Amino acid sequence: MVTFLVMLYAIAWGVFLPVVLQARGLLALPVDLTEGLAFDAVVATASILGVALPAFLVTAATGGKAGVRALLGRCLRWRVGIVWYLAALFGLLAASVLVGSVLSDPAPLEVLTERWPLLFTLFLPEVLLPFVFIQIFEEAGWAGFMQHTLQERRGPLLASVLVAPAFVLQHLPILLMDSGIGLASLIIVGALVIVAVFFRVVVTWLYNGSGRSVLVAALFHSAYNSAWGTGDHRFTSELISGPTATLIPIGVVALAAVAVAALSRCRLAHEPERRGATTDQGGRSGPNEGATTNLLIAARIPAQGDPIPPAEKGDSA
Repeated sequence: MVTFLVMLYAIAWGVFLPVVLQARGLLALPVDLTEGLAFDAVVATASILGVALPAFLVTAATGGKAGVRALLGRCLRWRVGIVWYLAALFGLLAASVLVGSVLSDPAPLEVLTERWPLLFTLFLPEVLLPFVFIQIFEEAGWAGFMQHTLQERRGPLLASVLVAPAFVLQHLPILLMDSGIGLASLIIVGALVIVAVFFRVVVTWLYNGSGRSVLVAALFHSAYNSAWGTGDHRFTSELISGPTATLIPIGVVALAAVAVAALSRCRLAHEPERRGATTDQGGRSGPNEGATTNLLIAARIPAQGDPIPPAEKGDSA
């Protein structure tokens, strides 16, 4: 795990270094990397090379080809219940709109009813595009590798808590674009770690509940970024004005994390992996056929057409 984190920070921070230097006026470049598509390209590159690649390299070194196939299977596991996709994509949005309708004026539900085309022109594009190019690769490392590995050793709740600070540190260069290293920055990082704990708990629950699907975890990650209004995401601010546009989604995720942890008794839908499990063509785990055969042999059940051993014949007298 240490090797994974060292590789992650070395590569991801290295990719972001020109962006930070340019943002602070220390590097002149012909292209502005601090915003727009150029910034998105940098984030995607950091996610692919800095998060997903180390996860697969460490997995290959420790688990060989079988480990890589298992990780890839978790990243491509799409045959899950439709309810998990709906919860990941629309759950936070729906809860935030309902809570905001109680706390804000005008009510976000009324605004959304009047401006429903924004769901297709703004919300879905700002969720699905980063999902494909950024979040899948991020969650391949965070949910599919680190969180998956830690929860088998330490349990899902503690795994979520341990992943949170490491997850925040990945995004440290983005914070340094606008501010230096000082007390204020440390306070912000501490607050972000607390928020990230709640976020990672919900991600873990979705990941486990969907049968260890990185796709579901990544979809929620992207929807969370949209709801929080990070970067160029504008959908939430179109429905809720002022700082509540950020505070409401954070509060909803915190309450959801406490609820799923309490209702699941801190298991977060986690079931320990069964040894000898394989993956079918649809990306779902299933029993190992070889293990089944061994059980049959051990039970001494004769195959159809085989003669019954003399010792097992019934008394004909």
